[in-house]
Amino acid sequence: MHEEPRGDVGELTLGERVAATAEAARAHADSVDAESRFPTEAVRAMKQYGLLAAEPQPGKGLWTAPQIAVVAHALGKACASAGMVWAMHQGQVQGIARQSRTGAAVQEFLDGCWRDQPLVASLMSETGAPSPREGRAHCREDTDGSGMITIDKNVSVASYLQEADWGLVVARRSAQDAPTEQALVLAHRDELTVSQWRPWQALGLRGTGSGGGRVRVRVHRDRILTDSFGELSARAIMPLSNLGWAAVWWGIAESAFVTAQDHFRRHQGRMTQEMLTAKTLRLGLASDEIDELAEQVRSLAAAYEDRGERGASSDAMVRRSNALRLTAATRAHASVLNSFQLIGIDAYREPSASRWSLSRQMRDVLSARVMISEDRIRLGSGALAQLTRKDDLLEQLV
Repeated sequence: MHEEPRGDVGELTLGERVAATAEAARAHADSVDAESRFPTEAVRAMKQYGLLAAEPQPGKGLWTAPQIAVVAHALGKACASAGMVWAMHQGQVQGIARQSRTGAAVQEFLDGCWRDQPLVASLMSETGAPSPREGRAHCREDTDGSGMITIDKNVSVASYLQEADWGLVVARRSAQDAPTEQALVLAHRDELTVSQWRPWQALGLRGTGSGGGRVRVRVHRDRILTDSFGELSARAIMPLSNLGWAAVWWGIAESAFVTAQDHFRRHQGRMTQEMLTAKTLRLGLASDEIDELAEQVRSLAAAYEDRGERGASSDAMVRRSNALRLTAATRAHASVLNSFQLIGIDAYREPSASRWSLSRQMRDVLSARVMISEDRIRLGSGALAQLTRKDDLLEQLV
């Protein structure tokens, strides 16, 4: 019998657990934003209701892609910082769990995830490196035969690292490996030494704590994941991270739309016909962008789960998830902007001055354009596009 996570989820359905967590996130979203603080209450609820790791089941034990989309959307709608923390965490855990072979030490971590509900941070980016796939940090093995390794890395962005229970580090297995031969190393928070920390002072997503600094990692080499970073990134980390991020941005857009819709309903009786027509147009545009984005998110989630049957390659899935990442950024921003323009000047004020404020949503959704350089994504997709496409449409005919 599997042990329960922190707190008692009792007989609650997954939907009820997500709703309770979203409510905790929503209640503190404005203070998280205003104080630029970690969404402590939301993450505490994630642990209490067992949302950081899925309950183990025979042949399962991971969130499915559709579940990731639904949960990220619900949390993103309530509090973008909380939603993004959850989505980024899932990208790490899914990568760890979807290895082709798992060593005993890493399996021990996975076996305890449901019980412990650990929050896992990413230490992938590196100051001065063109991308996580071409980093300079490497593992240095002790010469005493102990199997202990040390990694020194100047991490440019490490979201919520100061609050995380574990970290997933990208580094070369040795100094002799090429910069493109990166591995993933799992480290407990006690095995990470952080110095010269640069705090997160940003326009939006202020609660993610996405600062950076120098990190020293000292672990046993049996915590190096078996599969390479490139393999796990293509198989799980990038597709599911892109999916989770897009769902969070969808949630932000819907949060803004609900506010705009309420504003419209309360004020339409006092509008001139010309103003009513203009604002109805804006409401429709905001809604259409959300509907299109929602469909794209659901489609990618279904395709990810179905790829075994369809034989879709990892390269094709990465390319498709990159496309979602780019279009989601555009659609979510366009939808929030239409909601913003519908409300007008009251949306421009801060929450303390206006019940119709969209200040937080507008600033948070801008993250979609800069979390990863869009040009870098397009270059990566362009490289993948040079590969031969598999045309399997005829195979679907029976």
